[in-house]
Amino acid sequence: MKILKRSMWGGAIAGLMIAVTGCGTSTAGQHAANGAASAAPSKPVPLSVFYAGSMTHVMEQVIRPRVDQALHVDFQGEGAGSAELAHMITSKLANPDVFISASPAVDVNDLMGASNGNAARWYATLATDQLVIAYSPKSKEAGEFKLAAEGKVPWYKVLEMPGVRFGRTDPKLDPKGVNTILMMKLAESYYHQPNLEKTILGSDENPAQVFPEEDLIAQLTSGQMDAVIAYKHEAMEWHVPYITLPSAINLGDPALAAEYAKVSWTPSGGGKTVKGAPILFTITVLTHAPHPEQAAAFVRYMTVGQGHQILMQDGFTPTPIRFYGDLQSVPASLKSLAEHS
Repeated sequence: MKILKRSMWGGAIAGLMIAVTGCGTSTAGQHAANGAASAAPSKPVPLSVFYAGSMTHVMEQVIRPRVDQALHVDFQGEGAGSAELAHMITSKLANPDVFISASPAVDVNDLMGASNGNAARWYATLATDQLVIAYSPKSKEAGEFKLAAEGKVPWYKVLEMPGVRFGRTDPKLDPKGVNTILMMKLAESYYHQPNLEKTILGSDENPAQVFPEEDLIAQLTSGQMDAVIAYKHEAMEWHVPYITLPSAINLGDPALAAEYAKVSWTPSGGGKTVKGAPILFTITVLTHAPHPEQAAAFVRYMTVGQGHQILMQDGFTPTPIRFYGDLQSVPASLKSLAEHS
């Protein structure tokens, strides 16, 4: 697979507004005509962006109002599990301009290639993150979770305590759900606990634990859930305490990619096997984007513009921008972000 590496930050996106005015005239009719000639502001272009559900807060509360003004668009976002959104696109239930995934595996397996109708032909790296265990300060076991966060007791022992309500997302719909399983597999080896995954998670889609992302947030912050697997940026957004996991298992260190790849998960009932890999958020302009020019401007905004700064402030970690896939399909306006290697 070909790769492009970022060599420079793109220039700022500027807009040019042209006002058309007339000269003074001697008749009321001519004054009216000149007034009508003044250019009215153009209507913002609707920009449909599908994004990983874990980004809902930052996309809707922070980026939406700023990008509307910066790019003169009407941001129309939808957040859910990345795989779920990809299936909506390939099933032609939706036709967004931009897709932001919490895993490049979704781009490759669910959007790219003839079998997926070439819904996407390329993607760019956007940011990295890591898994943490977010817990509710309202939990009856909050004291035990705090001790685990301080490294005084093993976090998995707290999750194994009777009555602890633990939540995660669906691995068939959301990369974070897959990463939860992969993290537990890594933890089995790291802590020498061979049955850790089954003890804590039960089945892959354990209905007592698996919930939509938005439900997990509400249940955790209200105290109905004791702890959930979250991205670090989410825990920071929710203003809840969290347990930092070792780099060897949190899928947050690109230098440990080879170690992460030693574990894998295959969906029950068949499906493509996913190997452990560093958590990586990606972004692309979809092949049939209704507004490709504005979509490309949005990608630039998110990778080298104000949007990138917002993501970093939100708790994401920067990563070199690289393009993968059919490099000929990358919009010309974005190619300045990278260099050929």
